[in-house]
Amino acid sequence: MDGAMIETDTISSKFCRTDEFGLCPECGAVMNEVDRLKEGLYTFIWLECSKSNCDGQWLQKKPNSRFSGV
Repeated sequence: MDGAMIETDTISSKFCRTDEFGLCPECGAVMNEVDRLKEGLYTFIWLECSKSNCDGQWLQKKPNSRFSGV
């Protein structure tokens, strides 16, 4: 397996953990929601790492239907 493939798999894995479980893509700690904005058909959720010495951030885009019970 070449180095590029391993690096891509690692990055993809980090993004999946962040998006699905709310874990920081930088250090793996739990992320805290700091802002939420409903715009059109989507809700945007801004997350920041809970560790004081980490600058990890993440923006999630979710369809509003996911929050309305539809």
